[in-house]
Amino acid sequence: MGYWKIRLFALVVIVISAGLIYLNWQKLINESSYSMQQATFAPVVIVFGIFLLFFPQKIGRPETTMDKVIVFLVFGVGLVAGLYNWYLMDPHYFDDLIIALSSVF
Repeated sequence: MGYWKIRLFALVVIVISAGLIYLNWQKLINESSYSMQQATFAPVVIVFGIFLLFFPQKIGRPETTMDKVIVFLVFGVGLVAGLYNWYLMDPHYFDDLIIALSSVF
């Protein structure tokens, strides 16, 4: 019962980030442009919010090595989700990137 403020904060963070993702998709659909930073990092914030919602005692600075590993894993999952969202928004950018990388190797 003591973690209700942290859980409320997590819900607010999730709702705001989901709203930003929605607005970014609407901008892409209506204006054919989008914010690359918003497409990449809003899902990171959503994953962080979900993590805080389920594990509110983990808020704050990581103290043990296991806590640090968990933080990096949560950030990694969020970054993968963000890159996937960005890929869904602009798959041609990644096609050009793959072509450029294949010519290097």
